[in-house]
Amino acid sequence: SSVLLEILVYSSGMTTYQKRLTKWLAPRGVHQYSGILEDIPNATNGFVRVRPIGGGSKKWYAYGVINDQANSDGSFIFPITQKSLWDKTKQTLPVIVENTGFNSELTVTNFSLIEKKIDFTFVADAIQTTDNKAGFSLTLEPNEQKIIPNIVEFIRTEAADSWGTEGIPSVGTTVVGALFASREIVKDSSTPNWFHEGLEHSSPGLGGIVIGARTGSPGGGGQYGLFYNAVPNGDAPQGSAWIYGLQQNGENRSNLALINTGEVDDSASVFALEIYNGETGILAETINVTVGAQRWHQVNTILTNAPGVTQGYVKVTRISGFNPFIAYGVINDGAGSGQRSGDGAYIPAEAAF
Repeated sequence: SSVLLEILVYSSGMTTYQKRLTKWLAPRGVHQYSGILEDIPNATNGFVRVRPIGGGSKKWYAYGVINDQANSDGSFIFPITQKSLWDKTKQTLPVIVENTGFNSELTVTNFSLIEKKIDFTFVADAIQTTDNKAGFSLTLEPNEQKIIPNIVEFIRTEAADSWGTEGIPSVGTTVVGALFASREIVKDSSTPNWFHEGLEHSSPGLGGIVIGARTGSPGGGGQYGLFYNAVPNGDAPQGSAWIYGLQQNGENRSNLALINTGEVDDSASVFALEIYNGETGILAETINVTVGAQRWHQVNTILTNAPGVTQGYVKVTRISGFNPFIAYGVINDGAGSGQRSGDGAYIPAEAAF
């Protein structure tokens, strides 16, 4: 049956939505709103809330796309449900990076009704401190969204000094790792501690806080990039996960990355990566990878570990350690680094049940 959707468009920092749209979608129906922020005065960034308000169908989906004004490259923005953030106190953003070819843009959105201060910890092998960590904090007003174009440079020049932390190396050095967000639960008269689907009640901790990043490289007169969201604590896989759609050929290469979230303890985890030949469905190769707590590790051109496999998929299984993990793949345009555009597509892992 059809579903009636309400689309509320917010401009960052405004106390209420700036535009309200409604749309009936028939079964298997698709509709796109182009330039969703264009007719809102002075709206350079914002966010959209979509919810069903009528009809019988409970099956629908929404997503966003950011397009580059020069090369038209699109970054797919995955939707986040309000309920998935309820009572969460930590989130793990899989990766932020700065090197000669890539840098990451951080997006933090507060759709709750109260001001929230979020503490961030960046963990990367290249950070020249005893624990390879640097920290900073951001405070967001209700309905405020902050977009920081080069987050590693921000940490280097502004945020790290405010924490009394040094160690981000100079520009030109590859700095890459996961970013961890946290906020303690504070329950008082100004912080409602309930959840009601469909209403914008604030929740404790990181409830109402959406964190994402867009990592890209220059090209085509603009920027080629991909977008991904942080994973709340308790939502990352603990046993096995699958990454599909990987390719290695004259036009594409595929990387696979793992993050040990460190949610449980400081132990390292060992993962078995089973590489399957997509054409035959046969297991072609298994490699083992060790990842320390709160560390990021990438296996470049993952399918080259299974000679002859040009398209396939990987099963990631934690075989030792106690921490949940995040796994993802990236398909890049070009058989090798520096070839073709280098544009990437983000592939989140699917947890195995």
